[in-house]
Amino acid sequence: MSKFMFVVVMLFAATASAQQLDLKSLDKFAEKAKSKTEINMDESMLKAASNTLSEKNKDEKIAKKSAEGAKGFYLRVYEFEDNSGFKLEDVKPLVDQLKGPDWKPLLRSKEDGEQTEIWMHYKDGIADGMVLIAAEKKELTVINGIGVTDLKDLKALGKMDPLK
Repeated sequence: MSKFMFVVVMLFAATASAQQLDLKSLDKFAEKAKSKTEINMDESMLKAASNTLSEKNKDEKIAKKSAEGAKGFYLRVYEFEDNSGFKLEDVKPLVDQLKGPDWKPLLRSKEDGEQTEIWMHYKDGIADGMVLIAAEKKELTVINGIGVTDLKDLKALGKMDPLK
């Protein structure tokens, strides 16, 4: 994984310490998909990956600091040949997990057979978890980030040069 990809992963994971969602309901899509990407990084894997970043490089130092509180990062991306790969109602078991009192929708958009949702998990009034669900006609993306970080580090990550 390139260092820039690691930073992107950390950008999502760093906003999140809520419980990990059960992503098993998505396994059925892997069989139908023409391509799939699955990332499962628990706290120890994130720590090991962040240890490869240099303290001497400004951008890598920011990414490493942002990763300190990360507890997990879980990603699923499934691409399909045609529109028969999944239906929006197929993601209902995943969305149902977000109905607890600590989860709040940040963004919900549904149009032309596509759906995007971003949910934040809050504990004691502090955001500590994030889930993104993006269901398009031929692609399904789910990101579950777990961990805590300083928001000013995230702002700094957004200013990093992706071509370095």
